[in-house]
Amino acid sequence: MINTISSGRISHGYLFTGTRGIGKTSTARIFAKALRCLQTSTPGISCNTCNDCTEITEGRSVDVLEIDGASNNGVDAIREIRENAKYLPSTGRYKIYIIDEVHMLTTAAFNALLKTLEEPPAHIIFIFATTDPQKIPATVLSRTQRFDFKRVSQKDLCDRLQYVCDKESI
Repeated sequence: MINTISSGRISHGYLFTGTRGIGKTSTARIFAKALRCLQTSTPGISCNTCNDCTEITEGRSVDVLEIDGASNNGVDAIREIRENAKYLPSTGRYKIYIIDEVHMLTTAAFNALLKTLEEPPAHIIFIFATTDPQKIPATVLSRTQRFDFKRVSQKDLCDRLQYVCDKESI
């Protein structure tokens, strides 16, 4: 994703899939920070100290909205997103919608969302997180970049930890 940001080839829709607890929503927040951070010297890596980064970390950013698809699964919730998507972000370049458990949206809600995905405003990015990608309509899937998250093996974790310890002289 760092290459995506540094090259400026940012999609308007991303789909993060994987088992529960693997880090889909956390990765979505980190990605949102990387997209919105204006203080960083390295594109794609957030500074974690600027106002945008702090607000996203604390969950109070007005331009990064996290929505639970399980409880806001109706067409009215999506209509509200469509109405608000017309407005530019208050700061920065992008307004980002993170929809967790997106597979829980109703068919009517997906149809309402499809209109915005087909012709997205330049300042809108959707990040969908789901454990059940097969429940998402093909018309929505075809308009997103899909990333499948998998568990990291214990050996890979140990190898990485050893690498970090070696670099830190621990």
